[in-house]
Amino acid sequence: MNREKLRRWEIPLIALLIIFGSAFLLKMAYMPLLLCSALGAAYLVAVYLFVRARYGIEIPLILLLLVFGGIQVDAVGNFFRMFGRKFGPLDYDEFAHMAVQVLTTPLVVWLLREALKRFGYPLPLGLVTFFAITTIFSLSAFYEIIEMWDELYFGGQRIWSTHDAPNDLQWNFAGILLGAALAYAVLHRTPERAVGLKEEAAAGGRRQGQKAE
Repeated sequence: MNREKLRRWEIPLIALLIIFGSAFLLKMAYMPLLLCSALGAAYLVAVYLFVRARYGIEIPLILLLLVFGGIQVDAVGNFFRMFGRKFGPLDYDEFAHMAVQVLTTPLVVWLLREALKRFGYPLPLGLVTFFAITTIFSLSAFYEIIEMWDELYFGGQRIWSTHDAPNDLQWNFAGILLGAALAYAVLHRTPERAVGLKEEAAAGGRRQGQKAE
């Protein structure tokens, strides 16, 4: 399927990815460890293939592995019944919320920067990082809504106290800030000029190929 054909299916595919991702987050707490890991890996592969095929953006493997590590934090915690127990100075629930955000935020920062450049809106890395923080914090809030849906409509037990959701958001926010600082520190040192030269060389090669035809 070329990009022109893929463009016609863009909105349905994005909707399907969102629905599958939401369903996965809703049920992952009740899944066996191997099934949770397999579905999480399959979802990341699907996102990678869609973004590469539709937009020509190749997500670095290390960023996908970090997100997969975030899935494992939840999956392993559920498997060994760590939630509700102490994990060092924190409850495992607090540690998990912070660790997941630390591991997933770098991907959001990188992907947002690449998408903005691809669509012709290059922004300073600091501004990109700010928008990434607001985006992933919104996704964190949506996850808390999913937990509420689970309890209201599916008989789950995901909210343990009146302060559970705001406490989760607090540790989410701490993890997002740490992950964003890490992503900014790494990407700030990335040689933008070298990246630009590679893109120009690739564009030049395409132009020469078109002339040859």
